[in-house]
Amino acid sequence: MKILHTSDWHLGHQFFKYEREEEFQHALNQIVEIVRTQQPDAFLLSGDVYDTPVPSTAAQHCFTQSLLAIHQACPSMAIVAIAGNHDGKSFLNVARDLWTLAGVHVVGLLNVLSPSQEELQTCIDDVDFLEHKFDLASQIVPVANKGIIVAVPHLYDAAYPFLSDPNATAEQRRRQYFTALMEYVARHNPQHLPVVLMAHLAVSSSDLSWHDFGVVGNLVTTDLSDFGTQFDYLALGHIHKSQNMTFQGRLARYSGSIIPISFSEDLPHTVSIVNITAGATTTEDVEEIPINPLYALLTLPATPLPFDQALQSLSSLSRDQKCYLRLNVRVDYENPLPPDALLQVHQALKDASARFCEIKIDAPNLGTQVGDRVISDPSQLRGLTPSQVAKYASAEPLSQDDLDMFAEVERRLNMNAEKANM
Repeated sequence: MKILHTSDWHLGHQFFKYEREEEFQHALNQIVEIVRTQQPDAFLLSGDVYDTPVPSTAAQHCFTQSLLAIHQACPSMAIVAIAGNHDGKSFLNVARDLWTLAGVHVVGLLNVLSPSQEELQTCIDDVDFLEHKFDLASQIVPVANKGIIVAVPHLYDAAYPFLSDPNATAEQRRRQYFTALMEYVARHNPQHLPVVLMAHLAVSSSDLSWHDFGVVGNLVTTDLSDFGTQFDYLALGHIHKSQNMTFQGRLARYSGSIIPISFSEDLPHTVSIVNITAGATTTEDVEEIPINPLYALLTLPATPLPFDQALQSLSSLSRDQKCYLRLNVRVDYENPLPPDALLQVHQALKDASARFCEIKIDAPNLGTQVGDRVISDPSQLRGLTPSQVAKYASAEPLSQDDLDMFAEVERRLNMNAEKANM
């Protein structure tokens, strides 16, 4: 089975308040042509279709028209899209039945059934519980005697269902859910067709070091062992850097985002063509096809310099070069940032096609120690907890009462975030 694997479109995303419809359309037009050339058996979109739970009309129009164009480029191809953590799961589910008319299977939520207590008491194992509790047919997409797609939308750990063990922890429920789901598929796959599992989450063995998540608290990760081994390819979304991982001979992969979402994503953006063979899919079966950006990411100068010298580096920029630009400035006591710095930058870029985003401050001699990190650039505050930011901003040590207050704020923020995405 030949698949095209993509994820993390983030339609509707604004980059430093710049609208990006033209960029998204430029990238999606390339994907349409890749589909037309490659003619895959299945097209997998592994979450984060949109950047926000309630996307703009322009973002919805872009998604609808692009998905129809993708379908028309290869009408026999199955298309499966799952919700990511950025998506409104109920929002995606609304048009699910209508999308099937175009060969598109959208899985925004687990479709819950309403079994009676008597029916549940007759269940003999976790697979039986799963079959009674959920409409599994809405998650499992057969691909014309070539393979099976198993679609699991993004779930926070607290949202994984209880099966036969009413005392299971959230982590145990996650493992039990995937184990039972894949066992169900194996029992209904007498031809031993290739099985592709779709999910949107962070795997602990993936490269997370470069990623700017911008979330409160620590990132929750899942071990590859939680998925078992009854799949041939794990089509992942959530991490924006394309990469392969393996577990007991099974291949898992992030296809990466199709355009950069932050300056940390100054890396190739691709979609993946994967030829799936039951029990024998390897990294050699993966082909990365680049998506050429309409606007590049550019940091000038390459190494931080005092403001006047950094400003001079803009003279090397072609006036018609389309890019997102940030100025890389080193600040110290002898070379402070002038009060009219932004005005000078905008004057230097007058009539240029570059989209100026920010002045990146490097102040190694003016840094503040926060835990084991030295904060010398305000952008480094992203990803810190509220209490860590307070320690950075406060001239005096925080009292225990302050620390307890921030701990409660963090707990409520995380709880509200989970509720909003369940």
